[in-house]
Amino acid sequence: MILLIIGSLIFLYLFDLFYWKRRNLPPGPLPLPLIGNLYLMTDAVKPGYKMYEKLKEEYGPVFTFWLASLPMVTVTDWKLIKQHFIKDGGSFVGRPEFPISIEIRKGAFGIIESHGDRWIQQRRFALHILRDFGLGKNLMEEKVLNEVTAMIDSIRKSMDNVDMQNVFDASVGSVINNLLFGYRYDESNMTEFLELKDRMNKHFKMAAEPIGGLVGMYPWLGYFPILKGFKRGTTQEVRDLIVRNVISVVTDNWGGLMEMFRKQAEEKLATIDYDSDEYSDYVEAFLKERKKHEHEEGYGGYEMEQLDSVCFDLWVAGMETTSNTLYWSLLYVLLNPKVLEKVYEELDTKIGTDRIIATTDRPNLNYINATINESQRLANLLPMNLSRTTTADVVIAGYSIPKDTVITPQISSVMYDPEIFPEPYEFRPERFLESDGSLKKVEELVPFSIGKRQCLGEGLARMELFLFFSNLFNKFHIQFHESNPSPTIEKDCGVTMKAKNFRVVMKERY
Repeated sequence: MILLIIGSLIFLYLFDLFYWKRRNLPPGPLPLPLIGNLYLMTDAVKPGYKMYEKLKEEYGPVFTFWLASLPMVTVTDWKLIKQHFIKDGGSFVGRPEFPISIEIRKGAFGIIESHGDRWIQQRRFALHILRDFGLGKNLMEEKVLNEVTAMIDSIRKSMDNVDMQNVFDASVGSVINNLLFGYRYDESNMTEFLELKDRMNKHFKMAAEPIGGLVGMYPWLGYFPILKGFKRGTTQEVRDLIVRNVISVVTDNWGGLMEMFRKQAEEKLATIDYDSDEYSDYVEAFLKERKKHEHEEGYGGYEMEQLDSVCFDLWVAGMETTSNTLYWSLLYVLLNPKVLEKVYEELDTKIGTDRIIATTDRPNLNYINATINESQRLANLLPMNLSRTTTADVVIAGYSIPKDTVITPQISSVMYDPEIFPEPYEFRPERFLESDGSLKKVEELVPFSIGKRQCLGEGLARMELFLFFSNLFNKFHIQFHESNPSPTIEKDCGVTMKAKNFRVVMKERY
C-alpha cells in the first residue's frame, strides 16, 4: 500500500513536471526536477548566445526556458519583438520577483527590478532629476568633457603601458558618481572606487553562473555545505569566491555595496538644508523628496532602502555597460588595422588634433559613429536580456501568454541574427553606412533594450561613447603593448560580457 502511494505521488509529480505545467506554454527543452533548463548552460555554450541560437533552431522564435522552477518565455525574432514589446509596450512592463533579489534588496526596490506604481514613480523621478542636471543638454556634455580631459591627462602621465579598462572605469564611473553623490574619483578616493568595482564584478560574475540561477530561485540552497563550491567545470576564479557558502557571498557583496551607498547618504542627511529647494546631486534630491513624504506610510515610496537600490541601479547602468563597451571598441579597432586607419583618416580630415571633439561634431564623423555602433552590436553585452512579466493576456506567434508570465525579448539573438547582420561575428562598421558614406539607421541595433523598459540613461551613454572614443583616438596613436599574449575577442562570462584584459602603448598625435 505504501509503495502504491509513493509510486502514485512520483507519477503525479512527473506528470506535472513533464506535461501539466508545460501544456499551455510555448515549446522548449525538457525541464529537469529542481534545476529546470540550467543544465543547458554548460561551458561549451557560454556565454549563452549559442544556446539561444540552438533553441531557436529547434523550437522556433518563441520558446520556453525554465530557470529552475520558473518558466521564462523567450522571444528571439525581431519582427515579433517590435510588434509586441514596442508597439504594445504597456503589456510588457512588469518585472519578475526573484527570491534572491527580494532577500538581499529587502523588497522589490530600485528601478531595474521594481514594477507597478513604484517603478512608474521612481523612473519618472529619476528622469526628472537627470533632466535637471542637464541630460541631453550642454550642461551634461560639459560634465562628460571634463572627464574626457581628465582621462587624457591621466594617460599622458604613463603612456608606455596603459590598462584602459581601469582608465575607462574610473572616467565613466566619475560621471555617474558625480551625478549620484556630487564628487568624482581621483587619487584621494581611488581605493573606494576600486573596492566598489571589485564587489560589483564579483556580484555579476556569480549571478551569471548556473549555480547563481539555482540559488537565485532557491536561496535556502545556499546554506548547504555542498554549495560551498560551484559545479564541476566552473572556473577556479569563481570557485575561489566561495569562501563560505553561495548565499553569504552574494549577500556580503551586496551588503558591502549598500553600506558604501548608505554611508554617503547618511553623510548628506547630517548636513542637508531642507529650507532650500536646490540640490547638487541625485541623493540630495531624493532625500529632499523623502522629507516631503515623511508623514506617509513608507515615506510615500522614498524609503532609504529604495535609495540604496536606486544608487546601485544607476551606478551599474551608468558605469558598467558604457565602460565595457568602450573597452570592447578599443579592442575591436586595434584588431582591425583597416578600421583603425579609417578612424584616424576621418579624424584628420574632419577635426584635426588641436582641439577637443564635442557633440556638435557628431554629424561630421559618420565612420566614428558607425564604428561605435558596430562595437555595441558585436560586444552584445547582455547574453540574456533582463526579463519582464506580462501585465495583460497577450498572443505571440499564435501562443496565448497569460498575464504575469515571465517573458524575455532576447535582443542578443537579434544583434547576432545572420539574416539581419550577415556574418554577425565579423567586425564591420560599414554595416552602418550608406553607399554615400552617410550614417545608416538600423532599427535592429538595440543595445539599450526596447519598449517602455528601455534604459533611461541611453542618452547619456550615447554621449559618453562618442566623446570618450573620438577624443581618445584623436589625441593618441594606440597599439597593443608587446607584453600582451595574443589578443583575443573571447568573452569573460558575467551578467555583462567583459573583454579579457590587455594593455596598450600610447603616443601623442600632432
